[in-house]
Amino acid sequence: MRLIGILAISLTAACTHPCKEVNATKRINAKIVRITCASTVIQVLDSSYFYLGETWTMKGEPDTTYQHIAKVLNKCDMPDNLKEEEEFYFRIIPKSEANNNCIVCELYDFPPVKGIYIRVVK
Repeated sequence: MRLIGILAISLTAACTHPCKEVNATKRINAKIVRITCASTVIQVLDSSYFYLGETWTMKGEPDTTYQHIAKVLNKCDMPDNLKEEEEFYFRIIPKSEANNNCIVCELYDFPPVKGIYIRVVK
């Protein structure tokens, strides 16, 4: 029994998709922090969903630390018209609904560990 508990805790800690129950119809407010050819990083602005993100430091001159940050795991689904610092709303989607059929460069740009599959909504 103890082993099952340890495994459950380990799997929860390693989860990149939301580990808590999430209402898939809820619109969540966020802001684009960084867009590169390799990753899109967002900041969750809705306090009810802060747990989706983490504290993350963007490398640069100077390094900048943000709260409630996550990488978008389905970068191909992000609209081209969203720019850095722009706010938007999204819904969480399952991996099976995500589109990852686009070219993404292999640059390692030190993205956050936590990630979520999202669909941008109005």
